[in-house]
Amino acid sequence: MRVENEARVMAEVVAGSGKIEIGAGKDFENIDALVVSMVIEFIDPWYQEDTDLVVICGRQLLADKYFPIINKTQAPTEMLAAEIVTSQKRLGNLPAVRVPYFPANGLLVTRLDNLSIYWQEGTRRRTVVDNAKRDRIENFESVNESYVIEDLACAAMAENIILS
Repeated sequence: MRVENEARVMAEVVAGSGKIEIGAGKDFENIDALVVSMVIEFIDPWYQEDTDLVVICGRQLLADKYFPIINKTQAPTEMLAAEIVTSQKRLGNLPAVRVPYFPANGLLVTRLDNLSIYWQEGTRRRTVVDNAKRDRIENFESVNESYVIEDLACAAMAENIILS
């Protein structure tokens, strides 16, 4: 994204700050506003109303959004409402998809079918070595593969997000 689609990557709001601040009186009041802004500003108009758009994020941003709702003693009716809200896992009214090892301070808005993995045929290699010195068997595998965003007009990224 940073190389092929730099115009659709939001790394800062205030020039030279190097960050996107979220909180009262900051760049965005909440993370939902950031996601809505990303869709409006960076996703091409013919994709903006697409019901398959999702927000890909790491676990921490979702936890930061929902922790204040969960971390309260609430009446049973409010507890049920909080459980419903937190179970939906939405950011900016789009479904949130948690991805392991995704950058903790980043978001990617796209369709899941816009992401692809390509691998080159005949490049899968595997070697198994019995390493008696270390009392173990070592397995070495490699393959030529590439991860691709198919349509860059349907992808927007935000990074350097600071929640305060």
